Amino acid sequence: MKRKKGFTIVELLTVMGVIAVLIGLMVPALALVKDYSKRIQQKSQFHGIDMGLQMYTTELGSFPRSDDNSLIVPAPADPSGYCGANKLAEALVGSDLIGFHPNSDFRSDGTNDVPDTINGGTQLVNVYNTQGTAGWQTGQENIDVRKGPFVELENANAFRIDEVYAAAPGAPFAANFATFDAQGNAVTLYPLVLCDVYAQKRSGTGSKKTGTPILYFRARTQYSQQNYSIDTDYTDDIYNYDDNVNLLSLGMPNDGTAFTVEAGGIGPLENFENM
Repeated sequence: MKRKKGFTIVELLTVMGVIAVLIGLMVPALALVKDYSKRIQQKSQFHGIDMGLQMYTTELGSFPRSDDNSLIVPAPADPSGYCGANKLAEALVGSDLIGFHPNSDFRSDGTNDVPDTINGGTQLVNVYNTQGTAGWQTGQENIDVRKGPFVELENANAFRIDEVYAAAPGAPFAANFATFDAQGNAVTLYPLVLCDVYAQKRSGTGSKKTGTPILYFRARTQYSQQNYSIDTDYTDDIYNYDDNVNLLSLGMPNDGTAFTVEAGGIGPLENFENM
């Protein structure tokens, strides 16, 4: 009798076993490659931010401020929680994503006192008004004086803070920045933050996928130490923990767990000092 050609059950199981072993070896390797790719992407983003800050400094003469407006003493003109992370985003891409305005006072509503060329003195205006401001700038003049953006928008990962945090709407991050759409209609928006490349779906507005906000602390070069302890003060440290305290209080996006600088059992300030 002629033997029929084909695979025996033992041969099939052997082949399947070999394939399973190969998959088991490949999956961790692929995960490592993906993780390595993300690290490279994150380093590239940080490098871009670093270069952007250098260009900002060349154009404007100094690094952007990082102090949280709600904590400025004496009482600030802008009492909202507009912090270092927000100021980094505004400096590099502008509050409306079309460049930084050199007359910006880093207020959360985009306003500043500027010369009133019609009535004399000064007037409080939205410096990001691309529709123009009477007695100060036309819309085109407003765009022409902009600096940057200092990082490419596709690599900036800029999001409104309410898109990252469901808990953000309201105090301390009020939706009080007014800009204008293509039809000239006023649109009120939350301040921006730049996010890292490790995106996850968030529970904020639009259920978008965003990374975690990138914190920004400007060095206070008049001080020489970073030595907070329970028995000492931190207001004379090189980097001031309070510069992002309102954002830190929101915790990690989605679950609200403490940021890395606030994790652990020894307290947020001690962790911040030890990073």
